[in-house]
Amino acid sequence: MANLTFNVAGVSLSINTADADLINELRRFNNNLEIVQELFTKQQTNGGNIKDTAQSFGVSPAVVTGWIKNGMPFVDIDGMNKYLITSSVKQWLEENQTSK
Repeated sequence: MANLTFNVAGVSLSINTADADLINELRRFNNNLEIVQELFTKQQTNGGNIKDTAQSFGVSPAVVTGWIKNGMPFVDIDGMNKYLITSSVKQWLEENQTSK
């Protein structure tokens, strides 16, 4: 049994389950919530969607899309656009020794 707690928009939700697939899905969901929260509360003015991130790093949107395909973290908020957190992009580039 795992007891997972999520805080969304001031509402706390606790789930107690033994379903391993549900636990993994909820953990991914919680990770996305944390990314979204950081994106909207701490994001620098540069970065954000693929186009803005590419511009702030001095590369083309195709390069950023390639980074995403190679595992750079992003969040898909609306099902159409990928959003990135500048600090996460920098960290991923350093960890993967990917040049701009």
